[in-house]
Amino acid sequence: MATRARQLIGAWSGRRVLLIGDLMMDEWVFGSVKRISPEAPIPVVNMPLTPEARADKPGGAGNVAAILLALGAAVRAVGVVGDDSLGKRLLADLAGRGADVSPVLTDPSRPTTHKLRILAGRQQLLRVDTESDAPLDSALCRRLHDAIRKHMEQADVVLVSDYAKGVVAAASLSLDVIDSARDAGIPFCADPKPVNIDLFHHASLVCPNESEALQVLGPAANAVAPAGGQRAPSIPANVVSAGQALRDRLEADAVFVTRGDKGIAVFGPDDLVADVPAITGSGDVGDGTGCGDAVSAASALALSAGAGYLEAAEIANAAGGVVSRFVGVHNPTADEIIGWLGRAR
Repeated sequence: MATRARQLIGAWSGRRVLLIGDLMMDEWVFGSVKRISPEAPIPVVNMPLTPEARADKPGGAGNVAAILLALGAAVRAVGVVGDDSLGKRLLADLAGRGADVSPVLTDPSRPTTHKLRILAGRQQLLRVDTESDAPLDSALCRRLHDAIRKHMEQADVVLVSDYAKGVVAAASLSLDVIDSARDAGIPFCADPKPVNIDLFHHASLVCPNESEALQVLGPAANAVAPAGGQRAPSIPANVVSAGQALRDRLEADAVFVTRGDKGIAVFGPDDLVADVPAITGSGDVGDGTGCGDAVSAASALALSAGAGYLEAAEIANAAGGVVSRFVGVHNPTADEIIGWLGRAR
């Protein structure tokens, strides 16, 4: 697989990705804990007075953009930020990495989504979110829709990174957008939240995680999987049922159900059901932040380079594995992905 991965990764360099989604700013505070507060049974975090003790990085769809750029893609982002200093810093950061952020809109009525994480050593102690998940104004949705239609014509692949913060909605991402991409031969991929999953009918690839897939199907996820097609006994029956039902419900070409340290369950064309197990190895274990972003980014790029769905899942699985070793977000490189795939030999 490593040889084929090199071919695909070489082929995806410079691919034009239209990234649609919820842009965020992640802030990380690193400290140490030596005592418990006398005011409440909580740890006291001592933060060093050094620049390394705090870090700002693009989060949400912004993290996906950073991953895509690190992997050699050309990224054009469509989203919304607030009219605030965080939004300006976020756009400047992405532009500095090489992203085209000109289609990103500003909404003065809402803040730029901000997630503050406080860590001691490798342990995350607290996360504070500042955000609005209220629906976007209808006029702003129309502007998003127009931007997506306009820029999709120049894309090699479309990727939606949905965090349910307002950008992804029926008014901004209507079915005709996906059908237009399909007619033009442009892969349309999505990492959706359950509340929006039915917006992705006819998508090329939909990538929920296991809990999201089971949530979408509800009690139906416990039904016996349909007869026929290929089988993967290592995938739990309810996950098989959910993956197949979701693929059929959305009439999608493929569904990848990400399963954390268990890998990816693949439900593809011709009733394909395959288990892509996680590749394990020695080394530090991180906190899992950003693994799903890496999977969606790498799978979309692989499809744009001509990969089959199983090949795309194997490459994406390796990308997620690389990220899993780090505390906080990490942008995997092509060499890291190829090296991780080499562990499977």
